[in-house]
Amino acid sequence: MAHRFLNEGTLASTQKLMKIAQEAGMSVTVLAVAWSKQHDYVASTIIGANTVEQLEESLKAKNVILSEDVLKKIDEVSKEIPYPMG
Repeated sequence: MAHRFLNEGTLASTQKLMKIAQEAGMSVTVLAVAWSKQHDYVASTIIGANTVEQLEESLKAKNVILSEDVLKKIDEVSKEIPYPMG
């Protein structure tokens, strides 16, 4: 079952998202939290911080607004990931 979520395709997509974040000058954590803030259909974002440092990193997204270019790049990567539940 884990293979549906963790496989060569999802790992490659993760690398692409990390590159998008780097090019935008932020961590992939900030990218992910900022993305979820900008989508009304995401009812809540569970960040799952285990340390103060992880919480602080997630909170950096508080005032981040991703550009249309960055959102477009994320959407392109998302299209490469098939829905894992079939």
